[in-house]
Amino acid sequence: MTQNPIRYFVVLKNPNGLEHSYFEDSATADRWAARYIALQIYGPELVDDVPFTIASRPSALVHLVSEPDSERPLKPRQPHELVVSLNVTGNARLSPAQVVDDIIKAALEKPEVFVGGSPDIPFASSDHWCVGDAADPMFSDRSAAQRLIRADALRTRPNTTGKGVNVVIVDQGLDKRELGSSYGGGWKVGAAVPGAPQQQPGSIRRPHGMMMAHNILEVAPDALLFDLPLAPPRISNITNFLSLAYAAYSVALTDVWHWKRGKYPGPWIFVNPWGIYDRSSEVPLGGYTTNPHNCFNRLIGQVVADDNDVVFAAGNCGQFCPDMRCGEEDQGPGYSIWGANSLAQVLTVGAIRADSMWLGYSSQGPGQLALGPNKPDLCATSQFREDGDAFSINTGTSAACGLAAGVVAALRSRWDSARVSPHQLKHVLNQSARKPPGLGSNPGLRHRLGHGVLDANAAFDQLMMQFP
Repeated sequence: MTQNPIRYFVVLKNPNGLEHSYFEDSATADRWAARYIALQIYGPELVDDVPFTIASRPSALVHLVSEPDSERPLKPRQPHELVVSLNVTGNARLSPAQVVDDIIKAALEKPEVFVGGSPDIPFASSDHWCVGDAADPMFSDRSAAQRLIRADALRTRPNTTGKGVNVVIVDQGLDKRELGSSYGGGWKVGAAVPGAPQQQPGSIRRPHGMMMAHNILEVAPDALLFDLPLAPPRISNITNFLSLAYAAYSVALTDVWHWKRGKYPGPWIFVNPWGIYDRSSEVPLGGYTTNPHNCFNRLIGQVVADDNDVVFAAGNCGQFCPDMRCGEEDQGPGYSIWGANSLAQVLTVGAIRADSMWLGYSSQGPGQLALGPNKPDLCATSQFREDGDAFSINTGTSAACGLAAGVVAALRSRWDSARVSPHQLKHVLNQSARKPPGLGSNPGLRHRLGHGVLDANAAFDQLMMQFP
C-alpha cells in the first residue's frame, strides 16, 4: 500500500564546492543532491534507490547562519550551511517514517555532515522563501492561513466578531457596493472618491483595498469599514504624498473625534498597508523616514494617544526578494521599515507562509533608532488564495497586515480602549505571539519575525487573565 510522503528538512554543512552543485537550477542537480544525502545516511547501498526526493531546490533555501557585522550586507556572503527540503516517500524496504528516523540518527552521528533536521522550518535560523522560486506563488488557502494565526479559534469565543468596532482602511479605496452593510462611509482624498476604487490599468483582480477589507471581515465579520483612499500604487514623491496624507488624516481624525461621541462610539482602528519603498525622492533624506519630529509621524503618534489602534504593514523590501519598487539602498535589515511604519506606538506586521516560513520579501528590522527599533512587532500569514477561489489572492505584508487588523478588531469588540489601551493590546499581541526556537538569541531571526507569529487565541487567553 502506498504511504503518504513526509516533508522533512535537513541542514547540511557546506564544505567548499558543495554549493556549486546545488546552485544549478535543474532536475539533474536535484537528483544529485538527493543521492548525496542518501549516501551520507545509508552509504552506497541505497544510492540507486533513494527513498526521498528534493521538495524545494537548495538554491531557493540557502540561508546565512550568522548576521554580518553590518545589518545590511552589500553583497550576499557564501552560505555556511544549506537547508534542504525533502519529500520522504520511502521505498520497497523502508517506510517514510523509518527513513525520517534514519535521517535523525545520521544527523546525530555525523556532525561533520549534518547540522540538524526537523519536520518544521522554524529551526533554521534564517530560512526564507521567495515567490519567484515557486511554481505556484500562492502557497496555501485561507483556511490554512487563518489556522496558523489561530484566528479560527476566535469564532468559538464570545463577543469577538468585531461588532461595534470601526476600521479605517487607508489604502487605494473600497467598493461600497460589494461591502454592503459592512461599509460605514469614507473621505474624499484629492480626486479619489470613497467607496468607488479605481481599477489598476491592465488588472482584472480585485482592488488592493478590497483584499484588505476581505481579510479583516473574515476574522471580524461584524466590523464596520471606512474608506480613506490615500495610498497610490507607488509613492514616487514623498514630500507631496506626506502633505496629502497629513491633510487627509487630519480631516478623518476630526470626524472620528465627533463620531466617537455620537453615532460611532466604539473602538477605532486605522489600518495602513502602505509604506516608503524608495527614499530617492525624500528631501531632505530622513526628514520623514527617520525623524520622530516630522509632522506626520507626530500625528500618527497622536492617533494612538487618543486611544485608537494603528496597524501598519512592514513593507516588501526584504533583502532576499524585494519588490521592484524598492530603492537600491532601501532593502534588507535596518533599511526597509521607514517612517510611521517604524513608530514604536504602532503594530507593524511582517509576513510568513502558512507553514511559518518567513517570506524573503518581508521588510526587516531593526526599525529606525529614533522612531522604534524593535520592528517588526510580529508576523502573520500571506501568499494564500481564497478557499474555493484560486483567482482571488492575498499577497505581500499587506495581506498579513489585514489579518492582524482583523484580529485587533475581533478582540476590540470584547475589550474596548477604555479597558485596554492601544499600548496594552499591542503588548499582549507581542507577548502572546508564538516564539520559534532561537528567536531570543538570534538577532537576524528577530529582525525578520519580531516577537514571533501572531496567535489570536493566545492573545484572547492573556487578555482574559489580565482584564477579565
